[in-house]
Amino acid sequence: MLAASAMAGEELYYHGKNYIMSLFMESIYMHQKYWQHLKHIDLDKERTFRHLRCLEEYVIKTDRKLRNLRPSMEEDLCQLPGPVTEESVCRHLYHRFERHQYHTFLGSTLIALNPHTHRLPYKALHCNKGLSRNLRLLVTKVLHQVAELRQSHSVVVSGETGSGKTRTFMELLRHLYDQAGGGQETDTFKVISAAVTALRPFDTTATIANQESSRSCWSIECAVSNRAIASAHLTLHSLSYNRLTERPTVERCYDVFYMILAGMSEEEKVKYHLSGQSTESLAYLSSLDVLRKSTSSRRYREKYTLWKEALAMLGIPHTEILEILSAILLLGNIVFVQGEEQELAVTGNSPLHSAAKLLKIPADKLLRCLTTQLVPVRGKSALFTNTIQQANTRRNTLAQSLYGRLFQYLVNKINQSTESRAAHHSGSSVTNTVNVIDCIGFQNVQGTQLEQLCGNICSEAIQHFYNMSTFHEILDSFDEEKIMLQSSIRWYDNSATIQLLSQKNMGLISLLYFESKEHQPAPHSLIKKIDKVHGHSDSLEIDKSGNQFTVHHFGGKITYNCEILLLEDKNSMPDEMVALFGKKGVTSSLLSKLYSRELKDLEANGGKAKGYSYCAVPCPSIGYNMQPGCYGQDFLYSLDCLMQTLAFSNTTFVRCIKASESGTPHLWDAEYVHRQVVMLEVLETTKLLTSGLPHKLSYKDFVHKYQCISKLRLRPPSWTLEHYREFTQDIIDQYLQELESKSIPYQTSSWVFGKKHIFLSDDFSRQLDMLLNDVRVKSACKIQAAFRGWLIRDSWQGIIEHRRTHRRGGKGKVPQAYDSGYNTPLSHRLPHPKPPTSQPIDNYNLYSKNTDHLFHWKPTFKNMDMGTPPLPDKRKYSISRGMKVYFPQVRVMKENINVEGYELKENSEVLCVGYSSRPSHVSIAFQNDILEVPFEKTSIRITNQLHGPELQKL
Repeated sequence: MLAASAMAGEELYYHGKNYIMSLFMESIYMHQKYWQHLKHIDLDKERTFRHLRCLEEYVIKTDRKLRNLRPSMEEDLCQLPGPVTEESVCRHLYHRFERHQYHTFLGSTLIALNPHTHRLPYKALHCNKGLSRNLRLLVTKVLHQVAELRQSHSVVVSGETGSGKTRTFMELLRHLYDQAGGGQETDTFKVISAAVTALRPFDTTATIANQESSRSCWSIECAVSNRAIASAHLTLHSLSYNRLTERPTVERCYDVFYMILAGMSEEEKVKYHLSGQSTESLAYLSSLDVLRKSTSSRRYREKYTLWKEALAMLGIPHTEILEILSAILLLGNIVFVQGEEQELAVTGNSPLHSAAKLLKIPADKLLRCLTTQLVPVRGKSALFTNTIQQANTRRNTLAQSLYGRLFQYLVNKINQSTESRAAHHSGSSVTNTVNVIDCIGFQNVQGTQLEQLCGNICSEAIQHFYNMSTFHEILDSFDEEKIMLQSSIRWYDNSATIQLLSQKNMGLISLLYFESKEHQPAPHSLIKKIDKVHGHSDSLEIDKSGNQFTVHHFGGKITYNCEILLLEDKNSMPDEMVALFGKKGVTSSLLSKLYSRELKDLEANGGKAKGYSYCAVPCPSIGYNMQPGCYGQDFLYSLDCLMQTLAFSNTTFVRCIKASESGTPHLWDAEYVHRQVVMLEVLETTKLLTSGLPHKLSYKDFVHKYQCISKLRLRPPSWTLEHYREFTQDIIDQYLQELESKSIPYQTSSWVFGKKHIFLSDDFSRQLDMLLNDVRVKSACKIQAAFRGWLIRDSWQGIIEHRRTHRRGGKGKVPQAYDSGYNTPLSHRLPHPKPPTSQPIDNYNLYSKNTDHLFHWKPTFKNMDMGTPPLPDKRKYSISRGMKVYFPQVRVMKENINVEGYELKENSEVLCVGYSSRPSHVSIAFQNDILEVPFEKTSIRITNQLHGPELQKL
């Protein structure tokens, strides 16, 4: 292949571009990252040599990085010796747990143990302690697949509640931004960190099973362009907001209320009418002392300070938010009593007047709205007095609506902030995304709340998707290709439970929705409908006498009460409640924004309430629907959107396991862990990966990925399936030759040829990837060596003359061709002329041996100083202390670091000339060389002494 390396110097000089490109096409074919390095190579010897040197350094550094991050045999359950059993799997996880190694691979899936030793950081994504090496490797693999396959990717974090999903979710985001987002000092990282810090208190609560439990399914979708994060979009699939007003007595309300109550100063408490209030005196926060020991005033004060800083960074004022949150707390203290003439009154006007003042509405209108209701009768509206129970229900509805709409408002404001900051990326080709999802944990406790039912439905759907993508699709492919599997794989198929819960118009959620829409919903009526439709189901047990039903979930049997589900499912509020926040009654701009569409609809209908209803908290996943709905049905719509996202992207799973049910730090409960291993199908997945063939590729895709392993020439475009099959066989033959020559270590490998696909074992797929990377490294080094040899031969006469001059004591000049490859400063590089516009490189023809069409212009040999086309413009400044500091900059090293053989000492000043092409790195001019130094290892020192002309002198 490299016979042309003996080409004469002059011929290589004039035809160097085509020579290098032809070598590269035969060596590395279609690797996109390398094409970006070589597609604009100029005939200038300096620039060609520099491009090839960058290519070699990039390939070798990438190879070294991937090899260092490759999991060892004990880090992968697929490498377990001997027969794979539940006992051997649990024993292996226990041994790693004792060595404080909490992350173990299972093929492409990652098993994450929660030792309960690390508390979530107050400032989101700043989890500096305990960052996992295997999580970093997982993110590296995901980014590599996105770049190689040019497809979106989703990372799903799932498990039981309290299994450490949220911390794993934050660590994944931290690694993702470290590798593709530029690190902690970039604007994008600071914005997403502030967003999570601002929203987590609204979504976090303390339950029996988890002291920091999330009540929403988090999804952060990062748009990736050229291996760099261009923007991020946040989506929260929330459960019902009934926890605010109704919950088990041993559980707590949302953390944001405890945070503001502990963090407010005395002046702020007076301002927001919370002076003298405590968790015991506020009805919405009162609970038993079971979970109160987990809270700390100092902890909440720190969180409150960081929360306000996060809102300030996002450009969201916190004063109006505090007004609404304080009003919600005071609404809960309004107590209704029977007054004179069958009218309702309140005991003590202080909570009512304080809440009305914070909401900027008249207190008498608020009281009238809560104690009376309009009912449409024959086209007119009749006013009726509410009972005490009805008044309490309307009060709770108002509080839930305010809280839910405020939460959605913050999410929308944060997404607008991230989109506006990413506006400068609009010109880049953003086609792929990395979606990190923190699913709601399965709650294996006996309860009757609607949010527990919705959360368990989400866990069922994720488990069903895992079974389909891991077992069902592979085994169906075996049947289609008529391939016999050696070992039997049996897993729990929860399809019947999914149909029972979420079937359209027939599932439990749909039946609950239809019953809630009735004028007088009744628990016994709902239980009769469930018995009539699903009485024969093996996944359901019905207790007619107690109006209860038991669902056989994949994680255990859970009993639900129909009466409580009907009370919590309604998602509606009367129009007279919306009319309180109209222009005539309210001056708060934020409240007007929360109910803007409903207020416009009221104005269009005359501006007066008529006794109709609106949706209390609209569902963002189905658009802004003002019609009254139900929380359960709305969550099913949100879950359906999430599952569609997973279906149209490649998926990697992180399965979280709780080490002990009690949550004691570093305590191993063998029985509890064993139950979760069985529930998450860890054993069956291990069997499939060790004895089965889990990787399926079509022959064409296999050739596209591994063709540079083969010594065959490029394929013609008219190849059929048989040609691709023969090419696949040649690739495997080359792999076997490498095994015989002991180029790679021998391991048990297996593959099977099907009709249209080839099926690979996990070991074989891993070994092929290793061999592919070795071939790429060797090819890049051979290209570099060939051109470097010609360059030395071409400059040999000048080198001899230089040495003779030095021997005679003269001052000879080193030939430019000999010196420019290593010692040319950045400031001495030639200018970059702009090339004419042409079609993108993606449209090249790989089947042609003529490479002239790969370049945007024809070379002119009379003028060799043509230059390379310019790279995309980078930001010419960095932001420090709220102001722009342009390059060049004087920066100070934070610690000792060795970069390419140079020692950069702590507290030493270095000259930063700009951002590097490597993510999260800057270019440092040091001893006539340009070094790539991590951005986070330096700190800026603002000075006015250095500017452009001074840099040229340096």
